[in-house]
Amino acid sequence: MLPHIGASLARVAAGFAIGSLLAIGLGLLVGISRRAEAWLEPSFQALRAIPSLAWIPLLLLWLGIDETPKVALIAIGAFFPVYLNLVAGIRDVDHKLIEVGTSSGLGQGELIRHILLPAALPYLFAGLRGGLSLAWMFLVAAELIAATRGVGYLLSDGRENSRPDLVLAAILILAVLGKISDGLLRAIEHKSLGWRDARRQSSQKNS
Repeated sequence: MLPHIGASLARVAAGFAIGSLLAIGLGLLVGISRRAEAWLEPSFQALRAIPSLAWIPLLLLWLGIDETPKVALIAIGAFFPVYLNLVAGIRDVDHKLIEVGTSSGLGQGELIRHILLPAALPYLFAGLRGGLSLAWMFLVAAELIAATRGVGYLLSDGRENSRPDLVLAAILILAVLGKISDGLLRAIEHKSLGWRDARRQSSQKNS
């Protein structure tokens, strides 16, 4: 089982990282630019409705049958929750904070780094956790692309060979790996948003 688990972990880690980074970059662009929103938002909403299996033939034609299409499919799955939540978080930022930052002489990069991203951080982590969950779901579809290793491959192999024990083992492994990875991301979220919990405790004491 270990080579299959290692292969799946590597694919999810690479796809989730690529999808999340792209989502953060484009989410910031759409969140702060009305022109970018008008150009990109309709296309992203249309792409979001495409099922994961529908991407497979196109990725095979474009990227071949090696690891690249598998990682690309997982990145697509991770992209949309992160992007949507970050855009929602930026749009929910209090405009008074932006006005204070602008009047204080902050440039656009400093405004993003010191005001927009910290204020949208709870939304971003919600998107990251959703994106990680979808990355594991898209992994199964990704490992249908000419894979010889991986937990999704075991799932398919068990079905084709009428091995319910193998299918159940693969499902259990996916559940455990998903739970562990979500727990790690949740721990990072609690550490990064410690200021929010401290503020809540302070307000409760004052009340």
